[in-house]
Amino acid sequence: MTNEELRQLNAKRRIHQIAFVTRDLQKSMQAWIDNLGVGPWMVLTFTERSLTYLKVDDRTVTEPFEFLVALAWMGDTQIELIQPVHGPTIYEDHLRRKGEGLHHIKEKIADADMESVVAGYREKGISVTQTGLFAGDVHYYLDTEPRLDFIHELGNCLDLKLTPDQYRVYPPE
Repeated sequence: MTNEELRQLNAKRRIHQIAFVTRDLQKSMQAWIDNLGVGPWMVLTFTERSLTYLKVDDRTVTEPFEFLVALAWMGDTQIELIQPVHGPTIYEDHLRRKGEGLHHIKEKIADADMESVVAGYREKGISVTQTGLFAGDVHYYLDTEPRLDFIHELGNCLDLKLTPDQYRVYPPE
């Protein structure tokens, strides 16, 4: 690709989120508040009841799982902190192999384009390591870690209208 083709390709792309895995969500949220002034955090618990169609390495997850997610905004970029609790997700594996830190960068993809974009990555030999659906918000983790040293996520990045019983806020008001 020429430099101009790269410029045109990337002109309308949008990085929506930068995500980190942690063993201690509360400690990590507080560190972001204390050191960078990032917060407040919306904390969600994901289980087989809230995250549907979970697949890890193209296998549908049938056993119970749980992980915690905290979300906060830094300008127009969402910061996500993820703590695995139990079950088959790619987060615990990441912690074992690499420790805490950067897990993925999420790019916003329109629903109408998602299937073809995912297919385009598969044609390049980049598989999907995990996918799932939460209240209409879909994610695809691409196996880019061997090539880029991080996971590239594709998602529709819906503006979810959650009710207060679906999350908690940290720090509490």
